Amino acid sequence: MSQNWQQPQQPGGYGYPPQQPGGYGQPGGYGQPGQPQPQYGGGFPPPPPPAAQQGNAGLAILVAVIAAIVGAAIYAGILFALADTDKGEITKVAYVGVGVGALVGAAIGKFGGRNQGLWVLGAVLALGAVFVGELYGYALVAADMLEKYPAAFGGNPPSANEFFFEHFSDLFDGWKEDANAMTYIFMVLSPVAAFGAAKKLADR
Repeated sequence: MSQNWQQPQQPGGYGYPPQQPGGYGQPGGYGQPGQPQPQYGGGFPPPPPPAAQQGNAGLAILVAVIAAIVGAAIYAGILFALADTDKGEITKVAYVGVGVGALVGAAIGKFGGRNQGLWVLGAVLALGAVFVGELYGYALVAADMLEKYPAAFGGNPPSANEFFFEHFSDLFDGWKEDANAMTYIFMVLSPVAAFGAAKKLADR
């Protein structure tokens, strides 16, 4: 008596291939346990980012003070050059104060790095430089005007240095009377420019 022949079933049932040893997926696939992860070239971790340069505070202050003195002298010279001593009129230009501030701020940013305390100091020095430049410029104008009347001073009218160092209070009073809103606005621009220049150079 013959028996019906049946096709032998594949292991694993339902026609699917048998499961490979080692769980789901192919062994050694990316992200599987035990799989080595990619590393920085040479087998070492990447180096830490370089630390921000702090600069030399002492050198920055010294150079900034020198820049403030030079800036004050330039400011006074330009103020005197633009003045009409015959009429006693003084013309002020905003960009001169901005230039003085940028000069002082550049010294701070170049040598002081990202020290924000030095940025503030640079702004103060820039404001002082413009203030001194204003007063010494007025002293130059006053001395030039009085040279036209030597007889009133016994043939020896006071110089700009004498006005500035020996009659500073009178010079300051005259400056205050002549100052207006634009005078103070121009002065404020100088420390703003100094702070901005210091920050820009330090961020490079």
